[in-house]
Amino acid sequence: MATFVRNRVLHQLQWAPETETYRARRREILCELDGLLVQIEEMNLRGLPTPPRVLAQLRRCGVAVSPEDPPADVVEAVFAAQERFMRQPLGIGPGREELRLKGRLAS
Repeated sequence: MATFVRNRVLHQLQWAPETETYRARRREILCELDGLLVQIEEMNLRGLPTPPRVLAQLRRCGVAVSPEDPPADVVEAVFAAQERFMRQPLGIGPGREELRLKGRLAS
């Protein structure tokens, strides 16, 4: 019989404050990237190239893509762009990747 234990320590991590304007813009871009990601994944499932209008929208969000990139590579580029807009707890930096990964898995 397996026993699963979930142990969470509250207030263990802290985030830097952000203005409401910055927060709204960051969330707006993340939502836009999520919508584009759905479209790209659909093209990938159908075996079609990424539409030019989607590529243009990605470039406006700061994602460097070209028409020759296969949809799978475009998906990876979107994931990398999303990572830039995700907030990271204070003190998480080089050498602390294990804690960052644990935070992702706990959510």
